[in-house]
Amino acid sequence: MANIKPGRVSDKLVRWEAEKDPLAPLSQSQINAYLSLSEHIGDSDFMSLEIEDHNKDKPNINEEPQILNINIESAEDFHKFYYEIAQKWMSTEIKPCIQLANELRSQLDEWKLMLSKMDECMQLIGMLEEKYSEVSKKTNSLYLAGEELHTDQTSLSNICQEINERLSIFNAADSIHSKLDSPSFIVTSEMFANMMMSIDNGIKYINSHMSYKESNKYLALYVNARYKALSLVHTYITQCLQTGTESLDTTEFIAHYGKFQAIATKVRPVIELLENRKDLDPVYAVALEDCVLTYVTRRKALLGSSISNTLSNYTSSGSDYCSTLRSSCKILIQLTHDENRLYQCFFTNKSPVFREYLETVCMHLYDMLRPLVIHMKHFETLVELCTILRIEILQDYVSEDASLEVFGSVAELLLQDTQERLVFRANLYFVTDISEYKPSPGDIAYPEKLKQMEAIAEEMQYRQLTRYDSTGSLVSSVSEAPSVMSKQSIGGWTSAADLHGMWYPPVRRTLMCLSRLYRCVDKTIFQSLSHEAVALCLKNIHQAALMISQKKTPTDGSLFEIKHLLIIREQIAPFQVDFTIKELNLDFSKMKNAAWGLFQKHDKMFALNSSNSIIEFLLEGTPVVLENSVDSRRLVDQTLKESCQTFISHSSNALVSPLSMFLDEVQKYIKWCNMQGFLAIVKQQEFAQPNAIHEKVQESLAKIKKDLPLIHQSMALYLANGDTQFVLYRPIKNNILHMFTKIQQFLTTNSYTKEEQQLIACPTSEQMSMLLSTSTLASTKSNSRKTSAVSIDEHPAETNENSS
Repeated sequence: MANIKPGRVSDKLVRWEAEKDPLAPLSQSQINAYLSLSEHIGDSDFMSLEIEDHNKDKPNINEEPQILNINIESAEDFHKFYYEIAQKWMSTEIKPCIQLANELRSQLDEWKLMLSKMDECMQLIGMLEEKYSEVSKKTNSLYLAGEELHTDQTSLSNICQEINERLSIFNAADSIHSKLDSPSFIVTSEMFANMMMSIDNGIKYINSHMSYKESNKYLALYVNARYKALSLVHTYITQCLQTGTESLDTTEFIAHYGKFQAIATKVRPVIELLENRKDLDPVYAVALEDCVLTYVTRRKALLGSSISNTLSNYTSSGSDYCSTLRSSCKILIQLTHDENRLYQCFFTNKSPVFREYLETVCMHLYDMLRPLVIHMKHFETLVELCTILRIEILQDYVSEDASLEVFGSVAELLLQDTQERLVFRANLYFVTDISEYKPSPGDIAYPEKLKQMEAIAEEMQYRQLTRYDSTGSLVSSVSEAPSVMSKQSIGGWTSAADLHGMWYPPVRRTLMCLSRLYRCVDKTIFQSLSHEAVALCLKNIHQAALMISQKKTPTDGSLFEIKHLLIIREQIAPFQVDFTIKELNLDFSKMKNAAWGLFQKHDKMFALNSSNSIIEFLLEGTPVVLENSVDSRRLVDQTLKESCQTFISHSSNALVSPLSMFLDEVQKYIKWCNMQGFLAIVKQQEFAQPNAIHEKVQESLAKIKKDLPLIHQSMALYLANGDTQFVLYRPIKNNILHMFTKIQQFLTTNSYTKEEQQLIACPTSEQMSMLLSTSTLASTKSNSRKTSAVSIDEHPAETNENSS
């Protein structure tokens, strides 16, 4: 201990409990023990302890000279002296140390005691820790147990709540039945709506948990409860409709709708319950349909007889069919609108039952008018009825209003029956009034009728021009206006050939019938009817033309036919339909040949090879289906073309018939000579002498000069259009020129001399062209002579100036 330096000891003491790297670190338990001891020591009263006097045992220093004066004679005395001195010095120096050591020993004992107490405290603390850990474990286990108990309690509570919820659905079945059986239960209350919701939820829940015990029993209870609820709803609606309409008069339509609208405000909430649930289960849709049926039955009982009586009054009032149809349709249209609005006050969506009810109401119109239509014989009335139904009713009313769909279907059905009757009467009309029409003498009095009408037209022109002249003489500055108007009237005056009254009756009837059928029937039906009508009309026109040709001239017959064919072609052009129809025919020619082959090969009828005649007959004797496309416009054009060719051929032959007969005779002679093998010298024959040819040429020229103006007059009389006249006249002119050209070629080919040709005096093409133009001009002047006379009477001043 004496070798340890004090500074080192102080350093170690400082590091004894240093914060970093302490020499004697204490554990947490030791720190806790130290703190508890500090508290215990702090409670002791150190001030009451006695203070010891450390100087009372201190040796007296004055005694040292006495020790030093001792006589030392030997080493033993020296050692003894040294020992005594050392002992004195030691006792003097060491005594504080000894005292300090004693104090330290006492303090050590105290510290030992303290350490023992600390050990006891540590043992107690260890025991406390063990007990604390034990208590902590028990507390944790208790906490865990409490948590488990709380979890169990929560789960049990949930299970109990779920059980209660499940049981509530099963327990509510009996209470629902008891409430439904209560006589004071009202279906319009909020309780009924909640009950319906409970019934739906119960049925839905049980259906999804059919594994539960007695689920079928409770499902049957809920289904029965739903049927009871729906029965109550149906009963309530029925009672409201019956009690609200018992005192109504069936003739008061306004009272009907007012009463039913008042009833609608009562039953509408109940009906909404069914409408909101109709998608959940078909039962609600059926119940809703039953309610609609009840409503419809009541409406039908109230309005059925009144509608029938109202419509019957129209038919028995003696008014015409068109007025009856219009009035009846207007009544039913208004009734349909009212019924739709009233139905929407009760129900939201349309029902097939309500549609059937509207059909029943609208069928009164069909049942009333159909017997009249199917026995109707008047074509005009049928046309008017079809026009009313097709245009006024279906297009103007039904197509613009979706609520009139049911009425439109009934009107369409009536229209179809009317169209069917119209088509039947039209076919009968085509046969009786067109195909089998027998013209009276006045109908085929051509050209007298046209001449008479032309005279009437010229007289009317003259009167009109005279009126313009008298009014124009009032003011000289305005006198030119009537002149211009009169000239325009003359130039644009409708010819007698274009007057509607001058048409041949079958033509007039055909066009009138087609114009009316065009608005009444469908396009496909119109195409078939138009083809039949036009074909029969063309046939009758041709027969009338033959009769006119027999009574008058072939020119009149041909022009009559051309005139009316042009009228038909012009009048059917505006129809915006395709006049082409397809006809199916059976060709039995192969069957005839096969039957003839079977008859010829009767010996091979039972042959067991490919040449069996019966098999050949079955394979080759099948009729062939032929499809033909027929176009009415093309038929008219073709017939018109044939008529024009007939007219042109006949007119040309009539004008140059002597020359045509001469050339035919020449051809016969040449053919005979060729057959006999002779050399044909036509010039030497008597019929080919210059004098004979000259007579034929002069005869043809005389016919041209005489008959060509007449042909022009007839064309102008029958045909009002100058372009049409020119189209017909140009081939005639070409045929005449061609005939004289052939005569010129004949004279040149057969070596006629110039003297002979001069004797024959056959005009050239240029001369004939000039002659034909002169004839045309002359006929034109003749036709316009009367009109020119009227113009001269109108402008006397201008005539005088020109003559002067």
